[in-house]
Amino acid sequence: MLGFLDLPGEIRNQIYFELLIVPDLSPPRLVCDPSLHPRILEVCKEIHHESKQVLYGKNSYLAHPNLLTGLPRLRLHYDAISSYHLISLISRYHIRVRLDCDPNFSAQKASDAFSGIEELTIEVFQATFGGSDYEVLTLFEEIRGVKKVKIYGSVIAFPDYVIWLRKSMMMPKGSFVAKSERPILEEVKPLLVEK
Repeated sequence: MLGFLDLPGEIRNQIYFELLIVPDLSPPRLVCDPSLHPRILEVCKEIHHESKQVLYGKNSYLAHPNLLTGLPRLRLHYDAISSYHLISLISRYHIRVRLDCDPNFSAQKASDAFSGIEELTIEVFQATFGGSDYEVLTLFEEIRGVKKVKIYGSVIAFPDYVIWLRKSMMMPKGSFVAKSERPILEEVKPLLVEK
């Protein structure tokens, strides 16, 4: 009789994916995902080692609004992860950035946190449409080596900048991008309806 560990690695990985991968963060889900079954990590050391790589390496985690990769969460309703060892396994982050508030992190901190990761999603929002420019997003300009970048939300007022920022973050680590290459934001004029 074959046991679980006698199955080929590809089949075990497929099972881990079914049990440990939660749906993407866009749109955010506020209820528990019934599909997540982390108790498989408790079966034995070998399964723990294999499945841990899937749980932490293949899911997208919410970055902390101030600490960035410090204290990430799988979802809002889950506890924050404080173990440095587990955080080091995370390679996909989702951060929510408000354009109309001062962030509590620096460009250097953002670069240190996110450079070289597998995937970074930046969800942008603001209280009033057109109430802010992309100034807060300039904190992400020094990030390099991200394999996949998504930027969405309140960004339709500066699409050229978003495309430029995305390409800059996907450039190899150590690449230099001159600030003069950054698109200039044209003044967004409110639409006036004449009667």
